[in-house]
Amino acid sequence: MTRTLGADDDAGMASRRMDKLERREQLVDAALRVAEDEGIPAMTVRRVAEAADVSLGLVHYCFRDKDDLVSAVAARAVEQLERAGIDALAQVGDTLLEALQAGVRGMWAASSSSRRRQLVTYEITTHSLRTDGMHAVAVDQYKIGQMAVEQFLTQAADATGHGWTRPVEDLAGMTLAVIDGVCLRWLVDGDQEGALARLDGFAETLARDAAPVADARAEVS
Repeated sequence: MTRTLGADDDAGMASRRMDKLERREQLVDAALRVAEDEGIPAMTVRRVAEAADVSLGLVHYCFRDKDDLVSAVAARAVEQLERAGIDALAQVGDTLLEALQAGVRGMWAASSSSRRRQLVTYEITTHSLRTDGMHAVAVDQYKIGQMAVEQFLTQAADATGHGWTRPVEDLAGMTLAVIDGVCLRWLVDGDQEGALARLDGFAETLARDAAPVADARAEVS
C-alpha cells in the first residue's frame, strides 16, 4: 500500500534540506580556513573534514569532490565581491572625482581586508583555469565583478550629473584590471599607501572619461 506524503513529511524533507545547506556553509567556512592557511592545493576533502572535525563521508555527502568544494569557496568570494560593489554605491560623494575615489577605495578595502583571503581568490582563478570543466568558475568571478563596477560607475555618473564618453562596460573592465594589478602588487610588497595613491591616481584618469550630461551626449552622438 502506497502512503500519501503529508505535511509532516514535507516539513521533515525541508528540515533535512536546510540541515544540508547549513552543513555546506560550515564546510565552506572550514575549506576557506584551510585555503587561507595552507593554500588551495592543500584544500582536499580529507583535510577539510579534519578542519571541520567531521567524518569524510559527511563532506562527500555535501560535496562531490575537491573541485566542488573549490567552486563553493569561489562562490563565497564572489558574493563578498558583489557586496563590496553594493557598499561602494553608498560612497558616492559630491563631485564625480570624490565619488570615484571613494568607490575605488571601497572596492580596494574589500579586496585588501585579508591578505590571505585575497591570495586565495587568485589561487582559485589559476586552479579553475588549469582544471577541466572549471573554467566557468573563473569566468563567474570576473562577471560578477564586472557587473558590480558597471553599476557603480553608472550610479556615480548619474548622481553627479555626468555621463561617460566611452562605453561603461569598457571603463568597468579597465577599473577591474587596475584593481587586480594593484592588489597583486600589494600582495608582493605590502605597500598600502602606495596602493591607495595608485588608486586615487587612476580615479583622476577615469574622471577624464566623463563630462557633464549635455556635453557627454553631444560627444557620444
